[in-house]
Amino acid sequence: MSIRPIIHPAILLVLLAILFGITALAVIRNKFKTSDKVFTLFRFLVIYTCAFIIGIRPVIVEENYEYSTKNLDVLFVVDTTISMWAEDYNGSHTRMECVKKDVDRIIETLAGSNFALVTFDNSSHVLAPFTQDEKYVKDFFDTFTSPESYYAKGSDLEVPYKDIESLLKSSNKKEGRKTIIFYISDGEITNEKPLTDHSAFSELIDDGAVLGYGTEEGGRMRDGEETTYYIYDYSTHDDAVSKIDEDNLQKIADDMGVSYFNMFEQSDSLQGKVEMIRQGSGDVMNRGKGVEKYKDTYFYFAYFMVIMLFLEMMIAVRRGRL
Repeated sequence: MSIRPIIHPAILLVLLAILFGITALAVIRNKFKTSDKVFTLFRFLVIYTCAFIIGIRPVIVEENYEYSTKNLDVLFVVDTTISMWAEDYNGSHTRMECVKKDVDRIIETLAGSNFALVTFDNSSHVLAPFTQDEKYVKDFFDTFTSPESYYAKGSDLEVPYKDIESLLKSSNKKEGRKTIIFYISDGEITNEKPLTDHSAFSELIDDGAVLGYGTEEGGRMRDGEETTYYIYDYSTHDDAVSKIDEDNLQKIADDMGVSYFNMFEQSDSLQGKVEMIRQGSGDVMNRGKGVEKYKDTYFYFAYFMVIMLFLEMMIAVRRGRL
């Protein structure tokens, strides 16, 4: 048992003591019999005691409890290189705007799963290992900003390989769980390195998809989040244009043994895929340890106080005071 007071207990005690003092003074000055005065003060003492208990909000602390979750570990791998801010989504919107919308829908559909997030640009970043905190993962997408051109060193799809491998193996060590991956990229490789073979991941993945963003015509990229200038391509003497490379994305999907979707054309198909993953999942019971869960008990005293107040009103009516 513990308390989670609405206001500081000392302040609450002083306020109720003052109110009880005023009440007691009014009762004592009344012309009732002494026995009636004592009984009246007792009733009000019970009412103010209930108010005090409600104010300090007593709770039962549970450190070991069970809760139900989905048996899914869902890994998002997100390309955050500058090309993902190319403006070829719905006119002049960036690819990353579409990514955020799609990820929100996936998380909402698979709510109750464990989610992890890896991003990559010049290097790989594990922003969230597998966690039940959906909002924690979602909030990261709101922090993504377009890198400036002097920072960007080109796109290389090999960069997140080790972190993907580590998280997939971590998921596979858990008994009874399914490992899902959503690999999000435009597929561009600009440093002329060959595409890395991802087939070793196939035995670690139960389902998922590679999600492609971009168009064959391509889109220009602003040189930083706040600027109005576009990146210049010195080889063409014009604004640089990023185009989707679906061959790379399809190859990664084939290696992993998952589906490939062009998200500018097949977003509805992805939603159907995610729904199938949800329907194929199961519920598992987990035991919470080390994290306190609070169960309120103040309402029992609130019920009793209401009864006492009703009784006091009836007594007042019978005595002709109301």
